[in-house]
Amino acid sequence: MSKIRNIRIPDSDSESDSSDSETGLTSAAPDFDVFDREANPTKQPFDYYCVFDVEATCEENRKDWKNEVIEFPVVVIDSKTLQVVAEFQSYVRPVLNPTLTAFCTNLTGITQDVVDASPTFPQVLKNFESFMADNNLSHNNMRFVTDGPWDIRDFVRKQCNLSGIRPLPVYFKDYIDLRRLFKDIKRDTTVKANLNGMLSALGMEFVGRPHSGIDDTRNIARIALRLMEEGWIFE
Repeated sequence: MSKIRNIRIPDSDSESDSSDSETGLTSAAPDFDVFDREANPTKQPFDYYCVFDVEATCEENRKDWKNEVIEFPVVVIDSKTLQVVAEFQSYVRPVLNPTLTAFCTNLTGITQDVVDASPTFPQVLKNFESFMADNNLSHNNMRFVTDGPWDIRDFVRKQCNLSGIRPLPVYFKDYIDLRRLFKDIKRDTTVKANLNGMLSALGMEFVGRPHSGIDDTRNIARIALRLMEEGWIFE
């Protein structure tokens, strides 16, 4: 049986949606069909998979830019039914560089007025933990799924350090890197294992606005669901 393995984060610190603008909580499924046919799901080791793809502050040609998370979106997959059962989305107010660059706004579509009216990262994390409790999500019964290692390994870990959140919350300790493992699954060197490449290889097209965190996350969820439908085990 094929498996997709999770990645564990070390303990060391060295290393446009209709959600409530204040809490960022939503529970509605996306307004597109993930599948057009009924699924016969293979039993997965976790009840839920939280697909996750943040957006962060940035500047063109500035590798030294200190990125801060400005969009925190999660799409929750029920592995028993292969359905999207909940969503969480919140924009985040940056504090280190509170003014967004033109490059960042053009890339993400996130505007200054949106982040100015949003909670800071510690509050967003508290809101997300309330969302987890409301939806019976915990480190014991769920894992994050990301498009590459950067969202949790880099952006979230560094943001937690910047916000004085230590140690890293336990639910961030393990995640499944879908991009890296897609190559192992398909074993096709002609396929680019980026978001559009994975969608194309599965006969799908991107739905929504690229680099919108919630739209990226919904499309990553479509890929994860398709692989689950094919019988891959996410553990």
